[in-house]
Amino acid sequence: GLYELAMVLLFFIVPLISMRLFSEERRNQSLALLFSAPVSMTEIVLGKFLGMVVYLLIMVVTLTLMPLSLLLGTALDMGLLFANFVGLVMLLATFTAIGLFMSTLTQLPALAAILSFGTLFLLWLLKLPAYWFGNNVVSYLSIASHYESSLKGVINSADVIYYIVITTLFLAFSVRRLEADRLGG
Repeated sequence: GLYELAMVLLFFIVPLISMRLFSEERRNQSLALLFSAPVSMTEIVLGKFLGMVVYLLIMVVTLTLMPLSLLLGTALDMGLLFANFVGLVMLLATFTAIGLFMSTLTQLPALAAILSFGTLFLLWLLKLPAYWFGNNVVSYLSIASHYESSLKGVINSADVIYYIVITTLFLAFSVRRLEADRLGG
């Protein structure tokens, strides 16, 4: 239950943390300075993404120390703990990539947070058709269906690929959006 609760809390927190990654620079009109840096847009996006992921990773490691402290008095299922840890890290990387992309779309950080939360909520709700109509293709796009297996202690390769594809897709969208801004499009 600990990692499930952490996922729900971070579902709300990550859009609020990521809302200022690029929108604040757009609002302060310092995006032109960022564009003039001797690095590519991909490096800029990856730098902000990795900085945010490392910050969230510190939170997840701190969270994992809590159940590890129980090792002093009882036995733990380390496989389940590891699967929960990996699942939450992959989920947070996906949340961060979506939040980063939404931050590139607007100069209002609050709007970026709302767009991030809306997108995450939509990807979460795609799980509902599976409950109504049985297992279907639409539910495969849901973030919830991929996180559930790690909560059960299973690291499924299909889930890992899903998180990698969604994260890469939104990072690529971010790079494309910033390249269009730099070129004046």
